[in-house]
Amino acid sequence: MSSYPITQYGAVAGATHNSAPAIQAAIDAAHAAGGGTVVVPAGQTFLCGSFVLKSDVRLHLEPGSVLLASPDIGDYVNYDHLELFRKSDFCRFWIFAKDAQRVTIDGSGTLDANSPAFVTERLETHTKARNPRAQSVVFLGCQDVALRGIRIVNTPSWAVRPAGCDRVAIDGVTILNDLGLVNSDGIDVDCCRSVRIANCHIEAGDDAISIKGRREIAAQYGPCEDIVITSCVLESHCVAFRLGLESYVDFRRITFTSSTIRRSHRGIGIDCRDEAVIEDILFADLVIDTIHSPRIWWHEGEPIWISQVPYVPGHYSDSSKVARLRNIVFRNIHITSEQGIYVQGADGEVHPSDLLFDTVHIHLRKHTAHPVGFADPRPNRPGFVVAGSTGVEEETPWGSLFRHGVPAFFLDRAENVTLRNCRVSWAPGMPDAYTHALEAHATPGLVLEGFRGEAARPGLEAIVVHGPQPIVR
Repeated sequence: MSSYPITQYGAVAGATHNSAPAIQAAIDAAHAAGGGTVVVPAGQTFLCGSFVLKSDVRLHLEPGSVLLASPDIGDYVNYDHLELFRKSDFCRFWIFAKDAQRVTIDGSGTLDANSPAFVTERLETHTKARNPRAQSVVFLGCQDVALRGIRIVNTPSWAVRPAGCDRVAIDGVTILNDLGLVNSDGIDVDCCRSVRIANCHIEAGDDAISIKGRREIAAQYGPCEDIVITSCVLESHCVAFRLGLESYVDFRRITFTSSTIRRSHRGIGIDCRDEAVIEDILFADLVIDTIHSPRIWWHEGEPIWISQVPYVPGHYSDSSKVARLRNIVFRNIHITSEQGIYVQGADGEVHPSDLLFDTVHIHLRKHTAHPVGFADPRPNRPGFVVAGSTGVEEETPWGSLFRHGVPAFFLDRAENVTLRNCRVSWAPGMPDAYTHALEAHATPGLVLEGFRGEAARPGLEAIVVHGPQPIVR
């Protein structure tokens, strides 16, 4: 295929000239010729606003090259004229492709989305941003999408969003975002099939990798299926790997393996809140390190967190229906954390069920100065209470944070949970808020096979079960 250097179409190096029209001209020329490589020259920086990728075009960033996003929101196309985005707050994109095939972004250069231009204040606990902000790299309804080798930095909103796509490969990509900035996600896989994410390093203020099905595109593009995530390093001040916060589609056959989660406010989060099916999910061969966070963030440092509590009305969904979980496996996972594993159901006919924790080793130690002793089911509806809590710690617009002891494994209103060859250990001198190796409430079908672990301190029972007693093998 022929090469189309952007400088030959009028791109000017520097941080003052908007080279988006020149980049678009090079893309259009490559597409018109039946395909080609649009080249960002080595060692140079080019400022640009929005541009659109097209079928059979490869955008190649040579070593040391940088595309720097414009600081002017007026330089970003607003796609609210599309029916899909009229009801969405996510309708401005920097690099966009729609209904394209065989689209690639690769090389060793950098996409700098210029988040400092959209920041109003940096606080010790978080970063404040001004709106609107643009998502950085978005593929909508595309096939055979590839991102390889590039660095993506400073994204003010989501960094990479394949939405309604088939056959997506993201390999060796580095994403470095402001860890204090809400909505600065790494990769958001939205209503996609046959996705492979491998060998990526992601640091994100919001979710590092999220699998979801947003409401505005769910009916047209359908479920998330056949997704493989492997050999990644993730760090997040929200959730390192999240599944189903917006679950308006079904989720099937998803694996997250051979990866490391470090210093995150929540490791794995499964939000089964909307009417969908989440089934055949595997988490295996992971190392997870989670920590407590400042109170402004929702999360309490859970290494694994599952919630089937209906949302507070007006946030994400007004439905009282929740997803069904089937065949969720956690295998060979080594955890160091300030908080325990948390599985939360609610009253009703559907509960988190068919969960297998196999060879999950959790070591709890307290080493940050943030307070401990809370259970966080947010966002949750008024009137919901976590079993065993000693009262509400804080009421927020997204629900209640509860005062609660911290066991290594906490199960509330779940069904058919198996803990096989799981082990709990504690660092010396743990605060009194830490309690049992296992605390379970209303969890029929609980099976303990080779479970090992003492309480956090003498005088407490290692295992406390309220309701149906477990089968012990």
